[in-house]
Amino acid sequence: MTILKKNALSNWMKTATATERAKLAKLAFTTLGTLQQIAGGYRTDGLASTKPELARKLEEASVVLVRVGLPSMQREELCPACGACDLAEEARKVESNEPLI
Repeated sequence: MTILKKNALSNWMKTATATERAKLAKLAFTTLGTLQQIAGGYRTDGLASTKPELARKLEEASVVLVRVGLPSMQREELCPACGACDLAEEARKVESNEPLI
């Protein structure tokens, strides 16, 4: 099943159960209301836009909550600053053990 939505958090929220959404908020030290505003693109024309620290927490929390069919989230998709960072691509290569050249 392909979900076509505005952003990575929106996709995640649509796929996750209510319990998983609550756990994500708890693990990321935020509220479900904040997650809903980010997922809905509140005041950002539908784009996910968080601060880098929250993007990192959400990425790490989503890894903890992985199950079949639950989409992954990366901080670059959640935070414009992380997406624009020159080191982001290199860091992903290191994490995946891809050659850097």
